[in-house]
Amino acid sequence: MNFNKKFLYIATFVLLSACTKTFKDTNTNPYNPTTTSLPPAVNSVISTLMLQWHEQASVHNDWYYPVTQLAGVTAGSGYVLADGINEIWNDYYSALQNVNAVLDGAHNYVDTEAMVNIKAIALILRAYKTSRVTDQFGDIPYSDAGLAYTGDITKYRVKYDKQQDIYMSLLSDLKWANTNIVTDGSATTSKGDQYVGMGSEDTFFGGDLNMWKKFANSLRLRLAMQIAEKDPADAATAVQDILGGGLPLIGDGEDVGMWPAKLNGLDIASRPWSFSSHKFIRMSTTFWNQVADGTDTASIFDPRVFLFVEPNQAGAYAPYQIGSTETDTKNPYKSERDNNYSDEDGCIYSPFNYHLVRDEFYIPELILTAAEVHFLKAEAYMRGIGVGKDATQAQTEYVAGITSSVNFWYNIAQNTNTTHDDWSAVAPAPPTAAQWNNLFTNAKVAFSESDADNLNKIYAQEWLSYFRQPWLAYNLYRRTGATPRDGEPSAYSGFYRLTYPQNEAVYNTDNFNTQVNSMGGNNANVKVWWMK
Repeated sequence: MNFNKKFLYIATFVLLSACTKTFKDTNTNPYNPTTTSLPPAVNSVISTLMLQWHEQASVHNDWYYPVTQLAGVTAGSGYVLADGINEIWNDYYSALQNVNAVLDGAHNYVDTEAMVNIKAIALILRAYKTSRVTDQFGDIPYSDAGLAYTGDITKYRVKYDKQQDIYMSLLSDLKWANTNIVTDGSATTSKGDQYVGMGSEDTFFGGDLNMWKKFANSLRLRLAMQIAEKDPADAATAVQDILGGGLPLIGDGEDVGMWPAKLNGLDIASRPWSFSSHKFIRMSTTFWNQVADGTDTASIFDPRVFLFVEPNQAGAYAPYQIGSTETDTKNPYKSERDNNYSDEDGCIYSPFNYHLVRDEFYIPELILTAAEVHFLKAEAYMRGIGVGKDATQAQTEYVAGITSSVNFWYNIAQNTNTTHDDWSAVAPAPPTAAQWNNLFTNAKVAFSESDADNLNKIYAQEWLSYFRQPWLAYNLYRRTGATPRDGEPSAYSGFYRLTYPQNEAVYNTDNFNTQVNSMGGNNANVKVWWMK
C-alpha cells in the first residue's frame, strides 16, 4: 500500500472508529483526543493534497492545458470530464469532514489553548483545499458541509455558499493562523501546559511551524490577489497586511509541494499514467512564442524549454498550432522509453519532456512556489495593490520570479535519478551567464517604459512558471484576461468553470436546484465570482 493511501486509511480509521492501539487509551472519543491521535488525523488531510488520476488526465490535460494555451491537444483522448470532476469533488468533501473533525477535537481538548498550532494547521489545510475547489466550481457547499459525522441530520444535505463569502472566511482563517501559531517550543499555555504540535510526525513540513506560517501568508497573498478585480478593497487590505507588515513568505528553496523523498518514498504513479494514457498533449505555438524568436533551436532564449518539452521524432522543436485541426495520435509517453529514450513513437509535434512526466519518486506535485510569491508581489507593486505603486520594486520581484522558476526546474533535472528516470544523467547543465543574459535582455522579457506592457510581461512569466500547475494558469487566465494567447479556438471558448457533479442533483437535490437556478444553469460558461 503506497504512502498516501496508507495514511488516508490510518487517519480515517482514527477519526471514525473511536479506538486504536496506537493511542494512550482505548475506546477514546476521537473528538476529545489524546495528543497522540492528532498527527495521523492531520496527516490524513495532508495525504489528500495529491492530485487525482482522472483529475490530471481529463481535467488538466484535456481542458486546462489547451484552454490556457500552455499546451495543445492533438487528438481526442476519450476521457470523460465528469470522471475528473467527480474525483475532485469527492476527494474534497471527504477531506473536509476529516479536517473539521480535527478542529472539533482541538476545540474539545482539555486545554483548548494548547491546541492553537493544531487548529492553525487544520485551518491552513482547509483553506488550501477549499480555495482549489471553489476556484474551479464557484459557489460550493462549505459552511455547513463536512459535518455529517456529528450526527446532525441537518448537515446531511446543505446549502451552497457564495464564493465571495467563502473567500472572506478563508482569508480570515489564514490571518488567524499566522497570528496565533506559537513557534517557541518552550512556551506554555496560561494553564502551564505545553502547546501540542505535530513534531517529526508532520509529514509536510517536519514540524517546522515557521514554514506553516510562511505557507499561510503566501496562500493568503495568492487569494488576496485572486479577488483584486472584484473586491479591490479587501484585496488591498490583505496585501497591505502581508507585504506592508513584512510577514514571512515562502522564499527561494522553500517551494511547497508533495515531495516524494520527504514522504517516506511516496510513489506518484498518477503523473506518468495521466500522460501515457492521455497521449496527445503537445507543446503549443503560444508557449513557443514566449520562449523562442524563430523556428529553430538557435532561436530559443528561455532555457526552461529544454526541461519542459523535447524535440519531435525528427529531432525538431515543433509546436502545435493553436486551433489546428491536424492530429498527432502517437504516444511519446509510453514507459518503453525507459529502455529506448529516442523512440518517441513517431510523434509529429513536440511532447512534454518525457523525464518531466515519467518520474514517480522525486519530482514533487507543486502546491505553492517561491516563483509564484515573487510574481504576486511584482503584480501588487506594479498595480499599487495594498502597497505604493513601485515599478522598480515590481521589476526586482519579476526578475526574482523568473530566476526562481529557472533555478527550481534545473535543480529538479539535476537531481532526478530515481528507479525509472535518471534525468540527471542526461539533463542539460544549468544556464550559463550568457544564457541568463539572453533571457533577461530579450524584448519579450525585459521591462520597457510602459507599465501596461510590463504588467503583461509579469502575467506571461507567471503563466510560464505554472507549466506543471495548469489549474493556476487557468486561474490567472480567467482573472486577468491577459495571459498569452494565439487566437481563440471555439472548442474551448467560454470554459469558465467545472460543472457540478451529477450526484449533487441526486443526493442534494433541493440545494442543488436552488443554486443552479440562481446562476442560470449548471453550465461551464458561468463565470466564477472573482473573474474579470
